[in-house]
Amino acid sequence: MPYYYFDSSALVKRYSMERGTRIVNKLMVKRGKVAIVPTWTVTDFYATLSNRAQQGEITRDDCYSVLHKFEIESNQGLYQFLVPTLRTYLSTKDLVLEYPFLRASQVMHLALALELKPLRLTVVSADTQLLAASKTAGLHIINPEED
Repeated sequence: MPYYYFDSSALVKRYSMERGTRIVNKLMVKRGKVAIVPTWTVTDFYATLSNRAQQGEITRDDCYSVLHKFEIESNQGLYQFLVPTLRTYLSTKDLVLEYPFLRASQVMHLALALELKPLRLTVVSADTQLLAASKTAGLHIINPEED
């Protein structure tokens, strides 16, 4: 059973036509797959879409339509939402020291993905720094922007 860990850079590609959308959609239709999304990624996803609407990249109606589709798919169980624990936060100390070039959100993604490493999950992201650190840490990675 394939496990995919999505950050917001990959999740957005599910709902907008851009570089990497085809790869993300291909992963989402795999039989038996589990799509894991950290809870804070939902807020980042909402903010990204709202910013795109504010900047005129998409219409406000398109933004609301995408948010509605995401919420429907979430309610249908397409995603497994994961909440970080105190252990997750405490593990970030070592990661910050090992990967000082990562921002706080990237370290949180790495910490959570490493907790799930026994699942042999794949980190799906367009964030090259997060992917580099994930690969170094022994995780499988997919950058949907690299077709």
